[in-house]
Amino acid sequence: MATMGLNINDQQQSPFLQLPREIRDRIYEELLDVEFPIPDPIDSKAERHRLASRRKGTIRFVNRLPAISTGGLARCCHQIFDELSRTMERRSASARGITCKLDLMIHGPEERFREEQIFPSWTALPAPMSSVNNIHVTFRTVKPEKLFWVGCGGPGYFTQSLLHLLGCFFAYGPSFENGKSQAPSWIEELRIHLEEDDRALRGGDRRTVFGGLRGLLGRVAVSGVLGGRLGKLSLYVAGTMTHEWEVKKHEDNSSTVREWSHYGWIPL
Repeated sequence: MATMGLNINDQQQSPFLQLPREIRDRIYEELLDVEFPIPDPIDSKAERHRLASRRKGTIRFVNRLPAISTGGLARCCHQIFDELSRTMERRSASARGITCKLDLMIHGPEERFREEQIFPSWTALPAPMSSVNNIHVTFRTVKPEKLFWVGCGGPGYFTQSLLHLLGCFFAYGPSFENGKSQAPSWIEELRIHLEEDDRALRGGDRRTVFGGLRGLLGRVAVSGVLGGRLGKLSLYVAGTMTHEWEVKKHEDNSSTVREWSHYGWIPL
């Protein structure tokens, strides 16, 4: 266990702890809304990760696990840890909740990339997963018309990559890797945001971004694979909600999990 950084004398002389409690609480609240700048995934040295189940499609981690924005302050001393914990408890219990944000840039195949590339980058990671209520994902695309949503008799390579990423998050947490972070036990809402200027949004066909995501999210919601781990899924376009699904919970979803494991899903 990490030790607290301030001793008793340090605490008594700390300018931060000499501030009124109301101001300290406001600072804690502001930390829960801190966002990181979005890196340029194409120009960065992204960590490459290939799917174990398929040799098509690549996930490149640009900012796999940034520091939790409240983490450094929480380790200063027991008093700050206790105050910050109470602030997180109040926020988590409120209608606003605590939200983590993920930027998901998708690059379709072209001369430079011969297969779909997924660049996940956390832009807000305010608290441990035990306190987080919501996950908001911004879905950005380059050459979306070339994404393989549907394959022969099953999901396409790109859909399999998204299933793998989703399963890794609920199995392993925001690092998407076993043993590197805390997996969420319950998330109230997973919200997907599509940008307004995406050229392939509006069509209802399963091969468009809008149609592909709508079909994938609907299937995840009714399948039961995230039952007991996720409350609802929602899809937003240009800031407006277009679809919302309640995640079903089945007594036995083992057959679905076995089937999906062939397409990149990580059993929870």
